[in-house]
Parts: sequence; C-alpha cells; structure tokens
Amino acid sequence: MGGRRFRRHAVRGEQQLPRQPRLSRHPGDREDREFSPNLLVGYVRKDPVASPWMFEVALQAGAAADAVYAADPVPGGDSGRYSGPETWKHIGRAWGGVRLRSGVEIAAGLMPAPTHFGSFWTKDNWHASITWGYSSVPFVLTGLRAYLPLGARAGVNLWLVNGYGTLADANRAPSGLVNLVVKPGRDLTLVQNVYAGPEDGDLRLSAWRMLIDSQVVFTRERWAVAVVGDYGRERLTWLEGQPVAAWANAMVSLRWHVLGRRARWSMAARPEFFWDHRGRMFGGPVLDRWLVAGTYTNDFHLLDALLLRVEYRYDRALGDGGFFYRGDATTDGAKGLAAQQHSLIFGFVASIERSLAPSRR
Repeated sequence: MGGRRFRRHAVRGEQQLPRQPRLSRHPGDREDREFSPNLLVGYVRKDPVASPWMFEVALQAGAAADAVYAADPVPGGDSGRYSGPETWKHIGRAWGGVRLRSGVEIAAGLMPAPTHFGSFWTKDNWHASITWGYSSVPFVLTGLRAYLPLGARAGVNLWLVNGYGTLADANRAPSGLVNLVVKPGRDLTLVQNVYAGPEDGDLRLSAWRMLIDSQVVFTRERWAVAVVGDYGRERLTWLEGQPVAAWANAMVSLRWHVLGRRARWSMAARPEFFWDHRGRMFGGPVLDRWLVAGTYTNDFHLLDALLLRVEYRYDRALGDGGFFYRGDATTDGAKGLAAQQHSLIFGFVASIERSLAPSRR
C-alpha cells in the first residue's frame, strides 16, 4: 500500500479534515442546501472504579467518519468492500482492558492514538479545525496497549499495532509505539511519542516509517498553552532510486478563558507550519511543500450541552504553483489551484454526557 493521499480543502468535515475529498459541482447542484451532520456519535465508557475492568465503545456516522477511514486498505480488493471501510467507518472506538492493583493496564482493540495534541471529537479540542500536523498522524490505533506507571508523576504506554491508523492489514508485520507521559507539576504535562514499523509491502528495516511526536501542555484555571512538534520519515522503496520522504510540523496553541462560569466565553489562537518533502503526506508535484496557517477561535458555551464555535482560519502554500482546490481545479496538479485560502467556520456542537455510576454517600 502506498502513502495516504490527503486532500486539500483544509476546513471541511467534523474536524475539518484535509484528507476529505472535495467534490466538484455542476450548475444546478444543490448539495449546499442539504442537512448533513459532520459527525454523530453514540458513546459508552466504563472506568476501572468499582471493578478493574474498563472499556470504550463508540458508534459513529457522518462525513468525518467517512474521511477518517477513506485510506484504509480494502481486504480482498473490490470484492471485500463491505468488510472494509464501508463497515469500519461506523466504529469510532471499540476496546476493552483491565487495570491491575499495581496500576498496570492492559487493553486491546480500536483505541484513540496518543500522537499529536487534540482529539478526533471536536468537543474536546480548542479549535474547530485541526492542524495540518494532526492530519498526518494516526487518529486511531488497532492492537494491544500496556501501560506501566513510573512513579507518581510518569508512565509509559507500549503499543503493538496493526498499522498507521489502519484497521486492515497493509502487510503481515505489526508496528510499535512508545508513549511516555510525564507530569512534573500539577499544571504541566510532557508527552513523547516514537512510532516505528513497516507500512508497505517491503518489510525491511530501511523501509520502515518513523514518527517522533513531542508535546508540552501547560494549563492554568484561566489560560493554557500547548506546543507540539512532529518529524517523520520513510524510504519509498517502490520508486526508482528509493528516495527518502520526510515531513515535519510545529504548532503553538494559546487558549484563555475570557469570562463567565455558566455562560462561558473562551478564545484560542494557533500559528502552525507543515513541511512535506516529496509530497508523502499531502501529495502534489512540488518536491518540497511548505504550508503555513493561522487560526483564531471563539467558543461560547450557551448551555452545558451546547457549544457555539466561530473560527477564522488562513492557510497559505509557499513556493511555486497553487495547492488549494478552487472552482473547477479539484485535482492535484490542476490549473487554477489557489496558493491561499480564507475560511470562516460556524459550528454547533451538542454533547450530552451522563454518568451511570451509583452515587456514594
């Protein structure tokens, strides 16, 4: 399996996924007047409180669910279509495990990936749109996870997974992830992820994909800041000369609580950049692609269950040639691609959460 082909419309879908294809429109189309929720999720979770067992199950539907599994391999080719992404896209999380008295956890199944700062579920994020960097890392991982506590302020997760955010097999060899989490203080969290493994038919070590993800998150009552940096590389052994593709990105997100406890208002700002050597993550004919973006977000919590989000985002592709789909230019390398885009996003997020645990007196 080759690399993922991410699309360019950076502000579309539940998480505004760049990987979501943008459909060309013809005169008379009325797609923009359809009611089409980006993501609907039903979610159940059990924490290891009254017993050591824990699990998460989330069923989902919507355009964002279609996008997140769009690049997943189809087992058996076209004949296996309905045992592939068409079915799996409705499963957001499905895992179970146990927490031992020592604090060790063992879990297996489809779990959210710890790579990069943020969540696939927009209600948990500081912004409506995700970064270019978050679009280049796995949203989910399928496999085994073991958590080992390292004292009172640190722990490490050891993962053995099927692949880089895929449910189907691209090959018969697993990949691995080490996730180290350290909390030097109550307000500071440090995260270091290292992912490595074969992601194509070539299982040689020289062909392995590697990702290094570093996160620093500092949170206070009224404000918080997150700094994230990623670097990845992979040798493209199926191409002549077996060139090395690499990518890197960084972002800083600052969020502050403006006023209120019931009717809350928060703002967040985020600059970022993405470097894509040989177009491994986002494609295109340019050898070295640089993307820069700036995002400003306002959150208004009207009720405990309802969030109104207003966001402005600016994206620009540096260098020769355009990058963003515009008008009839909806394919890579087409004439008329834009070098920049301005986006204004209005979103409503409804989230109803209830605890089923018995009350304790």
